[in-house]
Parts: sequence; structure tokens; C-alpha cells
Amino acid sequence: MADESYFRNTFHSEITNLIQAHVIQMRAPEPPKPMEVPSPPRHWVDREKHLEEIRRHLTGDDTSPLVVHGPAGSGKSALAARIATQMTEFYPDGQIYIDLDADDMLSATRSALLRLGIAKDQLSDSFGGLLAHFRSVTRDKTVLVVVDGADNAAEGLHFRPGSVLSGLLVFALNAAPDPSVRHMALDDLGIEDAARLLLKLSADGGSASPELPWSDLLREYGTRPSAIRRLAGLIRARKLTERGDYGEILTDLLEFPTRDLLESTYRTLSESAAWLYRLLSVLPSAEFENSILKIFDSQGTSSASAFQELVNAQLVTTSRPGWYLVEPSISRDAARRAQGTMLPVELVSAMRSSLRWYLKRAQLADRAVMGDRLRRAPVPEDVECPGFDDAAEALTWLQSNHTSLAAAVGMAAFHGWHDEAWGLAEAMWALYNNVAYPDEARRCYQTAVESTKKPVDRARMLLFLGRVQLDLAEYASAEDSLHSARNIALAVGDRELEGSAVELLGRAKHWQGHYDEAIALYEQALFNALEGGRSRAEGIQLMYLGRAHRDAGRPERAVEYLAQALDVFVRIEDGRHVLLVETDLAVLKAGLGVPGAEDEADEAIMWLRRAGLARHEAEAQERLAEGFHGEDRRRRLEAALEVYERISTAEARRVRRLLG
Repeated sequence: MADESYFRNTFHSEITNLIQAHVIQMRAPEPPKPMEVPSPPRHWVDREKHLEEIRRHLTGDDTSPLVVHGPAGSGKSALAARIATQMTEFYPDGQIYIDLDADDMLSATRSALLRLGIAKDQLSDSFGGLLAHFRSVTRDKTVLVVVDGADNAAEGLHFRPGSVLSGLLVFALNAAPDPSVRHMALDDLGIEDAARLLLKLSADGGSASPELPWSDLLREYGTRPSAIRRLAGLIRARKLTERGDYGEILTDLLEFPTRDLLESTYRTLSESAAWLYRLLSVLPSAEFENSILKIFDSQGTSSASAFQELVNAQLVTTSRPGWYLVEPSISRDAARRAQGTMLPVELVSAMRSSLRWYLKRAQLADRAVMGDRLRRAPVPEDVECPGFDDAAEALTWLQSNHTSLAAAVGMAAFHGWHDEAWGLAEAMWALYNNVAYPDEARRCYQTAVESTKKPVDRARMLLFLGRVQLDLAEYASAEDSLHSARNIALAVGDRELEGSAVELLGRAKHWQGHYDEAIALYEQALFNALEGGRSRAEGIQLMYLGRAHRDAGRPERAVEYLAQALDVFVRIEDGRHVLLVETDLAVLKAGLGVPGAEDEADEAIMWLRRAGLARHEAEAQERLAEGFHGEDRRRRLEAALEVYERISTAEARRVRRLLG
């Protein structure tokens, strides 16, 4: 047995304080009352009977979901926003908004759980596990879940909350008959209501005679709310730029009707507004922050006045405080073109500036989340953007913009702006290290690898790619990426990059069960860390050496290495790794029969649970089970299974087999 000096008394005051401080820091931000449904539109007509029917359903005894279905542009999102505003007091725990038009179902479920304060390590690796976790998290809440943008109602019905006091509203294009669900069809507006809405939208605080031929115009263009909004935008744009009165504009539209309202509105804009609209339409996302507008002032146009012209024409609308939305049907097509075809020359310079804005904003978020870590990409000095107050705000921004940021990497790479492409990918590690988007991360770093020109930058991106491939259990691809990174690091003499590559190669061997090969690689990485004076890297290598010896069946050697790792992490005040190593030591001591070790292991597991480190919690319970028989073994395996059922379908299935 190892020397007893390795079996220190765990959780003395210094270590407990370190762990507690870090647990407090690492917990995911949980909003006390999420209010996620977008603000309702300013102008509203009709739909009162729909609102009243939804209110009666939500406040009545019927707990079944309500599905509102109708064609695109019929006003489903506006109805969702309106009812959510009216039902605020009825749902004291807030609203959860899931937009399936912006995210696939897996990403949307994962994102909702993260916004509810669930740590990344607690998230399942399967869609079914995520949904089960969603039901569990909402079991003790009274929330309104609003699912918008569904193609079919069946998609939204997956998000039924766990509490009977909660409500579920699904807004979908189509809905199959289902006796367990209430249905409501949303059609076009009646001609009189449509005319009132068109009058309100066209005048928007001004004066326009209701005696003008509004109804005749709607018989020509239709009464669907989306068509009314676009028609109003065209009328407002023409009134602003042509200085005509409403009567002349409406008469002209009746005599010379146009089918493409968006194109006609665009052609009515001033030159500066048209230029700005084209640029906004090729941003990585249809939704953008108002602070990005500052970068366009240097492009030879007055962005403030041009932007107001776009708002007046309703080509840009407010989506939430400080955020705007470009007309979706135009912006999505434009964004796809920006990633797949070359832009007109007049947009190229301005578009690169906008991507550099996204780069700098992501870099500032990265620094707020990750603190001091190795970074190679410089921060742009030619653009201005706001920073972040704390890590929680920064991570929330990264998460809510992850699709836009990933698109920006692809856009920059396509247009040959290589520094922006790989620099943005480097900053996004703050997101991918904390939020599970492995497939997106792999695509991002594959693009980034091809975008680098300097060998040392390429090695850095290969490390990120290899790490993501390990998470996806793509071991052969991961080892190829990591060997390439190591060879580059050796060629350029970068010992830190070399050490990182060797460490990850060790993990690849370790996770595949090749323990002696892993130990040899970890020893190389430890030597590199000691030579470079990098204490945290030293502690990590000692920890992995201890785990590799443990998994190879050499617990005494494992204890020696883990005790050394603990000394390093306590010295540098790395609370998270102190907790992980203390847990490993306590479990090992229990397996070796050290008196009191089982109680210490249970205390460590309690701290893991508080920290949200679910996978480590389950692994500790399962390793403890190996040292027991009978009912004690079963109890430990059942505790591991309870955690695995939330986070890993494969691991849960394996533990169920162990339980028989």
C-alpha cells in the first residue's frame, strides 16, 4: 500500500474554502424569472376572439397543450407575443420561448436547459435525455412554454413542461388531428380589420383619412398580416421619399399594382438607405445589435438617417431592446449568397468591417468567460463594440449568437479573410468549452484550420479540432489532427503547443484503454510543463497520470500522482481541479479500505453535485461501487444510473446491464 502520508485528511478548511468559492463561480446563471417571448407589435387589430379563447384555455381546468396553426405570415408570432404579455401574472416563474425557426430541436432543447441554469456537464448526449431533463427541471415551476416557428405541431409538443400548473402553446404551420391537444386555426384577417391595420401601420402616428381606398387596396394585395405589413412599408417609404400624399400613393398602387412588395420598397429607398439595407442583409444573422451600426459611419454614409429610413419602411423592425431584425425573407437569402458567392465590390469593405466587429465582440466575450489563456489572434483596433460586465453576460451572448458566429467563420473563410476566420474560431472556444455544440464546433474548426496561413496558428486550430473530435469519440481523426499539431509545434519550437498536443494525444490513448501509451505521453507532457514553469499544466498532467495508473489497476501509484497534483492545484488556487482530485483520492482510498474514506467520498460527491459536475458525480459513484458487494454495490450503481439517465443514454444503458 502507498505511504500513509498520501492519505491526507480531506476537506480541511483551506481546501473547502477553495472548492466552495469555485463552485459559486462556476454555477450557470439562472434567471430568477425568464421573460423570453419577444415584445408584441405596436399595432393590433382583430384576433380578440383568438386571444380570449387562449386565455380561457390557459386559465381553465384543461391542461392539454394548445396548438395554433396557420400559413406563414398569418400573424402567429404576433399572437404568441400578445398572449404572453397578457398572461405574465398567471405564470409566476416566467416564460420560456423556443424558436424552431432559428434552431433545430436538439439545439433548441439544449439551449433552453442552459438558459434555465443547467450546467453543461449535466446535459444529456441524446435528444430524449434532454427532453426528460426539461420535464424534470420544469416539474416544480409554473411557466408558460411558447414554441414558435414549428413546421408541424408535433415538433412543439415535445416541449410539454413537467408541471400541470404550466402551459404549453405551440405555433405551427401545420397540425395533424390529435384528440389530446386543443387546436386553433389562424386565417387571414377580414377586410375591415385588415383595412384598420393597414391604416395604422401606414400612418404610424400621423394622419391618414380612413375614407381613402384602403379596402380596395387590400382586395388587390390580400389581407394576410405579413402582406399588410409589407404593403404599409412600401406606402411609408414612398411617402417619405416621394413626398406624395396618401391618396396619390394608394391610387397609384391600385392603377399600377406590384407583386413584389419588398423589391418595390427597396427601389423606393434613398441611395444611402439602399446601401445600408444591402449590407445589413448580408450580416451573419437576420437579427443584429444596434451597436454594430457605428462601424458603417466610416463607409461614406450617414447610418443614423439611413437606418431610420429602413425602420420607417419596415424593412428593419425591433425584435427586443437593443436588437433589430432585417426582413427575414430577404436577409436569409442574402446571408446564403454571402457564404456562397462573391459580393458586389461596394459591399466587400463594409462587410469585412462587420465581420471584424463580430470578431472583436467574441474576443471580448472570450476574455470575460475564460480569463487568462493562450490566444494568438490580435484584437481589431479599427472597430468599436461594447464589452461585457461579467462572465455570465458574455457566455449568454455567445450562446444566443452561436449560429451567427459560426456562419461568420464560414463567410470570412469564403471571402479569403483568413485572420478573421481563425481568430473568430479561437474566441469561440469560450463557447464550445462551456456549451455542448460538438458538431457545430467540429465544422467551425475544420474551416479555421484551412483558413490559417502561419504554421503556429494552424497548430492552434488543429488542437481545438482534435479536442472536439475526442468529444465525438472520433479517435482516429483526433489523433491525426493532434499529430499534425505536434509536428508543427516541434518544427517551430513552440513547447507550450507541443505540450498541449502531447497531453491530448495521451487522452486519446487513455479514453481508448491504452493506458501504458497514455502514461508515456502524459509523462512527456509533464516534463514539458516542468521545463516551461507552467504550474497549471503540471498539475493537470499529474492528475491524468494518476487517473491512468488508477484505470490500469495500480491504485498506489495513482494515489502518489494525485496527491502531487492536489498540492499544485491548492498552491495555484484552482478550486475546480482541487475538487476533482480530492474526489479521485477519496474514491481510491475507499477502494483501498482506508477508514473513513467512504464518508469523504460522499462529501466530495456532494460538492460535485453542487458544482453541476454531473458526469464526474456519476463516475465517482460507479467507481465506488467496484469496491462493494450486494446491496451497497447496487445502491452506488443506482445513484450513478440516476445521473447518467439525465446526461448519457449510452452510459445509462451500460449501468442498467450491470444492475441486471
